[in-house]
Amino acid sequence: MEPIPEHGQLDEIPLPRLLLGLQREHFGGAVTLSRERVGKRFLFRDGLPIFGESNLASESLGVQLMDAGRITRDDYNRLIAHVEREACKEGKALLDLGLLDAKGLFLALKEQVRIRLLECFGWPHGEFFVDPGSEPPADAQPFRAEIFSLLQEGIEAHWSSERVFADLHTRMELFPELSARSERIAGKLRSDESVQTLLAALDGTRSLWRVIQAARTPRGLATIWVLDAAGALDYHDAAKPDSEHAAQGGAQIEIVTTLEPEVARGRRAAAISAHRAPSEAEARVTAALRREIGAKYARLSELDYYQLLDLPADCDAAAIKRAYHVAAKTYHPDTLARSGLDADARAEANRVFGEISKAHATLSDPERRVRYDEERRGAGSGIDANRLANAENFYRKGEILMRQGNFRGAFDFLKPAVDLWPDDCTYQSALGWTYYKKTPSEPEVARQHLERALALDADDGVTLFRLGVVLRALGQAEAAQAAHARASRLGGSDG
Repeated sequence: MEPIPEHGQLDEIPLPRLLLGLQREHFGGAVTLSRERVGKRFLFRDGLPIFGESNLASESLGVQLMDAGRITRDDYNRLIAHVEREACKEGKALLDLGLLDAKGLFLALKEQVRIRLLECFGWPHGEFFVDPGSEPPADAQPFRAEIFSLLQEGIEAHWSSERVFADLHTRMELFPELSARSERIAGKLRSDESVQTLLAALDGTRSLWRVIQAARTPRGLATIWVLDAAGALDYHDAAKPDSEHAAQGGAQIEIVTTLEPEVARGRRAAAISAHRAPSEAEARVTAALRREIGAKYARLSELDYYQLLDLPADCDAAAIKRAYHVAAKTYHPDTLARSGLDADARAEANRVFGEISKAHATLSDPERRVRYDEERRGAGSGIDANRLANAENFYRKGEILMRQGNFRGAFDFLKPAVDLWPDDCTYQSALGWTYYKKTPSEPEVARQHLERALALDADDGVTLFRLGVVLRALGQAEAAQAAHARASRLGGSDG
């Protein structure tokens, strides 16, 4: 097991694997998750999250309690007024107003950490920063919810079946069995009939693909992912003897699924033809299929997601769905059961199908597709994508520190962001504001950067508001008033 890096992309290390790694390492410290303008910071102790911060207004404690029906809208309005009047946190205001008692507040704060983490499972992309130096306070109460049930809930709610399949595709033809540590993990997962059916099927007599078909529900798929990732399954190259099956005289059990009619027909054909030699015509079909799989496999590193699905880049959602179904007819593990291919060819087909599943999952999600298309255009247009990516990484780190009030720390990230990419209004504006807010303050330098930001985007209301504050500090009251008036018309403030 490789150690968790200090910085990485959630595309490469998905959040569930990151959380499992932190749990295995009994990590203590801070983990920051960021995506575009959203930033969250979690404190960990012994591998468990015990505290979470978020810049999303929708994840404030008051909104959470109102959404859960614990307080009314009138209560919420009283809460906000109390927070502003007393300059205190929402937790203290809830106690002051008698809306929660101490135990209720503690439970609400624990639930808040869970909610803030679960929302991140739905991010199609993002990045993380791991800081073992930020130890949580000694008296901090740990978040005691089991990490395995959290992973199961997040994957069930936010991951598509294609994304789960893409993670598991290399093991679809192996035969999984519950390992010695599976009982401890399975006992902590949420259960229903599909999960019970799934656990009963994990006896080493069925391939992973057939196990999944035994209980293919979102919760069942999330359960098999967690068991696999947590090392709670032992995989075998061949099926274990099934004593019950043997006692029944080798009766065939067929699992019918509505995923693909071709898959179900493939199973029946495989059962019928298992004991007869292939005909000359079948051998030619198998050879052609082997060549097709080999050709696609050899070019995997060259093909983009559209090429994998044999689609133009301007295709619509219906075309993507049709192309995926066509590809499944060739590369799906159950379809290959009747193909007569050797083990190497089936392994290559599994790899191709895994990439096709990733392509389908990305292109079927509008937000992920937009980002993927932007990356494709950037890679071919001569833009220095690496320089821009590094600048954005620095900016996101700095923005999180700004929101925490750490302007001195934010400066150390925003300055290199502007050095790398000076023609971005947001970067220039943030650096200018940091020059003003840090200690010692440098309002004249701040004004230069804010004016540079406005030269890039004259209608940026946030920058106009910030410039007004800086101009007032420089004694230019009339110019400050004009900047604030225009910022107000544009709806800008520093937030």
